Formats: sequence, C-alpha cells, structure tokens
Amino acid sequence: MPAMKNNCADIRQATIEWFHTNQRRDLPWRQTFSDTDACHPVVPVVTPLTDPYHVWVSEVMSQQTQMDTVIPYFKRWIAVFPDIATLARATEASVMAVWSGMGYYRRALYLKKGAEHVMKHFGGSLPTTAAQLRAIPGIGLYTSAAIASICFRERIISVDGNVVRVLSRLRCERNFDPKSAKSIKEVFHWGQEIMGEGPCDRPGDFNQGLMEIGARVCKPSGRPLCEECPLHRYCGAYAAMQSGEIPSIEGVIPLRAKTLKKKKEHVFCLVHEFREKTAGDSALKRRFIVVRRPEEGLLGGMLEFPSRTYVSSPDGGTDIKGSRDVTDELRKKLAAGHKNVVEVGHVQHIFSHIDMRVLVYHAVWDGPSLDCGGYTRGTDPRVAARRPSEEKICNALRRELRLDSSRISVKTEEEIKGAAASRLLLKILDKLTPLNSEGRVRKPSTGKRPRLAG
Repeated sequence: MPAMKNNCADIRQATIEWFHTNQRRDLPWRQTFSDTDACHPVVPVVTPLTDPYHVWVSEVMSQQTQMDTVIPYFKRWIAVFPDIATLARATEASVMAVWSGMGYYRRALYLKKGAEHVMKHFGGSLPTTAAQLRAIPGIGLYTSAAIASICFRERIISVDGNVVRVLSRLRCERNFDPKSAKSIKEVFHWGQEIMGEGPCDRPGDFNQGLMEIGARVCKPSGRPLCEECPLHRYCGAYAAMQSGEIPSIEGVIPLRAKTLKKKKEHVFCLVHEFREKTAGDSALKRRFIVVRRPEEGLLGGMLEFPSRTYVSSPDGGTDIKGSRDVTDELRKKLAAGHKNVVEVGHVQHIFSHIDMRVLVYHAVWDGPSLDCGGYTRGTDPRVAARRPSEEKICNALRRELRLDSSRISVKTEEEIKGAAASRLLLKILDKLTPLNSEGRVRKPSTGKRPRLAG
C-alpha cells in the first residue's frame, strides 16, 4: 500500500499539474493580475497573484452554495461593492439586498463587518498572512488559509470537506469521522506535511487543486472516478479496494456522515397592509409592516412579516394537536386591534435543516380614499372600517413581539423587493390576493372571496 508521507513531493506536483490543466477558468475571481513569477518564498511585501478581496468574497459565497450559483451573485456583488472601502461604507440594508437569494444571510453581514475592520486596522488592504487574516470578523481557519495561499503564496493548507475526503482516502484512514474537530485538525497536519518547504511550490494552486479533485473526481456520493484521479497511484484507499481489503471507497473512507432529519417548524404570520389612494392619483399605494430578524440565526438580518413559531419539532414529528387554539390566540395578539383578519393559507419553505410551514393571515387597513379594492366600502372583510395610525399599530406589534423600535417599519411592496427580502417573505407576499394598479382584486378562477377568520 502506498505511503502518503513518502510521496509528498509527487502528490503536490501531480495536484498542481492537474489543476493547471483542469481548473475552471470561467470563475471570475480566478483572474490573475499578471504572469509574474510566483515561485519564491513569502516575503513581508508580496504582490498578490489575484485580487484578495475577490477571493475573500468568493470563498464566503461558496460556503454551503454551489459554484454555478455563486457566479452571478459574485458579479452582482462586485458591481455594487467593487472594493473593501465601498463595502465598509455601505448600509446593512443595501448589503443584504444584494445578497438576497443566496441564503445563510449572516455571511453577508460578516463581510461588511470584516470590511469595516480592514479599513480601521489595516488601512483598507487585506493582510498577507493567515494569522493576521483570522483577526478579521467572519474569517476563520479555512478562509484565512485560502486567501493567504491563493493570493500571497503562504504555505498553509486550507481544509474544507473536499480536502478532508481526499486526504483521508490517500491515507486510507478507517473509521474516520469527517465532521469531528479532531479529524479536521489531523487533516490540517497531513496537508501541511504534503505542502512541504520546496522553494517553487504554488500553495494556492495546490489548495485549489485538492478542492477541485474532491469536488469533481474524488466525489462524496456516486462512485469516485478513481481511474481519472491524478493521485490514485498514491492513494491508500484505492490500493485497499483493488486488493479486496475493502469493498468500495464510498461511505467507507471517510465514514458517511449521518443524515439528520429536518426539523419541522410551524409558523404563524400576520401580514398588515395599508392601502391608500391620494386625490388625483388612480394608482393604489400598498405598504406593509415588516420586521428585521436578529443578525444571528436563521435568515439573520432579513426582513419578515410579523411572525411567531408555534410548533418546533426537532425529531421531525408533525403532531400539532391543539394548534388551532394556539393560532387563534396568536391571531388576536398580532391583529393590533384589527377585527377582520383573513386566513390566506399556508406557505411551505425548505431550508437545509428546517422544513417550515407558515400559516398566513392578512389584515388590510383602509386609507381615507380607498375604494376597497372593487368591493363596496365596508363589504371587503379584510378592510377595517376605521384605521389607527401606522405608528400605533407598529407599537402594538413591537410590544407583543418584544422588538426594539428600530426593527419594525413600514415599506412599500417595491421597497421590500429591493431590500433584504428573503425568498420566504416574497413567497408570502405572492400568496396575498393580487391587485391591479387601480387596487381592484384580480379574482382567481374559482371566484371565491377570501375566507374571514373565525
């Protein structure tokens, strides 16, 4: 069986050569500054091979997101925030708006906080070593090593799931848990051993080569393409499979990670809408109360309609016995005095670890000159006969939801869609009864009116 430690130089060379031949050249953050020789040791002043800011953004975006999905978002991000200084000056709302649709929204806020830190402590330029980079909010072991090795040639291994898989198979590590902190620490040491101290190494190309081999050849699922792998002659797991010592590589080395059941969540949502027409203007003005979620956690910093989770089942169960009583109570609490709240229906939304079912209600607050969306005044069950001030309604919701006043606001439909709106919020917005520009209901084919809640 081949010994990895005796083939470090060959593994390093084979990986870099494969990467030079097979790398994806359509990735915009891989554009090099020049063809200057990079085969010299890291020195205090280093001209980066690629734009460190671009690599930083791409590495953050690529976490939990497929590469082909990242490309258009990356291009949009760089068009709006072309450099660290621009990102640092931007508002959180504008940052979240550009990120909207990518998911894992906390990543966007960390990029902004990191940019502010770089402006304050590093004069607007990313530092050149992994140790310095780790001082920046949101940059951990993997991202710091990726930036330092790709841009500044520091000889440090960047360990992601692909690298864990490739190196554990090279070493033929049995009973190897790819998710444990101990395992990741071991992989880092193995990678550093291969990285070596040769004067002409390209550590960034080696890191990217390992990652791409793991993603495209040494796959986590489906049969690994061992015969196409540039490292198979040095691979302990491949040798063990060929000799019959193990039946296959997949699911054996490393061990298959346990698939966790998605948590079931049932959420109550009450959409407060203000409708108004001004004199001489035929267009309907529609405005909605929105709440900004906490920066930490699910959909961090994103907008949502006033909501509460009323069932959360970590074991994947769906028993919600008695939930109607709960939702009726929530409807009363979140109605802010509205007497004609309407049940709209359910919206399903799937996160990586949560299966969410949102029960949506709708309360329409009439403006002074609204014609009630095509109904005779007072007959549309959603429309309150008399409207309190927006401030009073927001304050009632703020107290009920225990929110800081800065987290609740009123926005137009256009402002919501142009701000930090999650896909879930947009799904709910689409669920509401559609209106034309004159405020008249575009009735569904059934012709049924909305059902008035108990």
